[in-house]
Order: sequence, then structure tokens, then C-alpha cells
Amino acid sequence: MLPCVAAQGGPDPEATFTAHPLGRDADPARVTAVLAAPAGCFVAHSLHPDPPGLPALRAFRAARGAAAVAWLRRRLAG
Repeated sequence: MLPCVAAQGGPDPEATFTAHPLGRDADPARVTAVLAAPAGCFVAHSLHPDPPGLPALRAFRAARGAAAVAWLRRRLAG
């Protein structure tokens, strides 16, 4: 959910996640691995053609994918 919130102009996902005791105590490598799954899913599904009647779905998924990938890149860099 945090990449979705960030994609809509919400707070930094990492700061929000680590502000909670469960986030602070979570194994960093496992968090990064779990984050990679929705990041990849959002990006992969954003590359498909728009389905009939839902012209904004791919852009919606692309924005969430970009937010998730940005968070993932920050976690991998630091």
C-alpha cells in the first residue's frame, strides 16, 4: 500500500514504514525482497495495452510501479 500512497503524493514510504514498530524491527533484506514483488508486478502490468473501458489503468499501474521501484532503489542503494 505504501507505494500507492506515495504515488498519490503521500509521505515517503520508507519513513512511514520504519515509523511503525513492525517496520523498524523487520529484517531489511526480507522487506526489500517482498517490495520487489509488487514493484515488478506493477511495472510488468503497466506495459500491457489498456483494456477496453479502462483507459487509465496502465497509467495507474505505471505510477505505482514507479513509486515502488524508487523505494526499492533507495533500499538497495543504502
